[in-house]
Amino acid sequence: MENRKVCDVHVHLGRSAGINHTLHLDQIDSFIEKFGIEKMLLFPFELDTNESNKKIKDLAKTNNKVHALYWVQKKQIETDAKILNQSIGDGYEGVKFHGTFEELPISHDTYKPILEVLNDKEALLLVHTGRFKDGDISSNTSYLHAVNVAKKYPKINVILAHMGGNDTSIVKKALDASKDVKNIWFDTSGITTPFRIEMAVEKIGADRILFGSDAPWCSFRSIFYGVEDSLLDEKIKNQIFYENFIKLLKI
Repeated sequence: MENRKVCDVHVHLGRSAGINHTLHLDQIDSFIEKFGIEKMLLFPFELDTNESNKKIKDLAKTNNKVHALYWVQKKQIETDAKILNQSIGDGYEGVKFHGTFEELPISHDTYKPILEVLNDKEALLLVHTGRFKDGDISSNTSYLHAVNVAKKYPKINVILAHMGGNDTSIVKKALDASKDVKNIWFDTSGITTPFRIEMAVEKIGADRILFGSDAPWCSFRSIFYGVEDSLLDEKIKNQIFYENFIKLLKI
C-alpha cells in the first residue's frame, strides 16, 4: 500500500468464536498480494488451534514471506514445550499467547516450561494485552505480566500486542513501564489513532515499534492508516512498517 514496504507482525489463520471473518490457508497468497506484504508473522485463532499450528509451520517452511508463531495451550504445556524445543528455528519463530482464552496470565508458573525454552532459544513471544480492569495486574491480559516476563527472561523478545492495551491511558502506562526494558517491542494491532503511534515514538523511540494488523479480526487498511496518517516522518514510518521487523527476525 502507498508504494511502501510492509511487514505485518500480527496475522491470524483459521477460525475464531468471536467473529465471522476468517483467513484460510488457500487465501494467504492473495492476502499477501492484495496488501503488498513483504513478510508476516502468522499464528492461529483460538479454534482448531493444533490443526492451525501445524498448517502454519508447514507453510512457513515453503513460503519465505511467512514466519510462524505457535499458539500455546495450558491443557498441553508439556507437549507444547517439547514441540517448541524441537521446532524453534525449524518452522517456528516463537509463541503467541492470549490470557483471555487461557484464563491465566503469561507470568503464571504454568508457562514456565514454555518461557524457559523461549529464553534458551532467544525466541519471540507475542502477548495479547487488553483493556480489562484498565490494565491492572489483576487482569490476565495486563501488560504488566508481559513486562515482568521480559525482565525475568531477558533473551526473549516480548511483543506487546495492541501497544499494551489499545487505550490511550493504558498504552501510555505500558510505554512508561517498558522504556528501559530493551527486549520489549510494541505492535500497532488494533490501533487506529495516529496519536498513539506518535506518543510511542516520543516515549521510547521508533526502534521497537512494529506494524501489526490483527487481520482478519481488524481491517488491515484501518490499522495501516493509523500509522500512515501519523505526523511521523518517512524514515520513522519505514522503520515501523518494515525495517524493525527485519531487524527483530534477523533477516
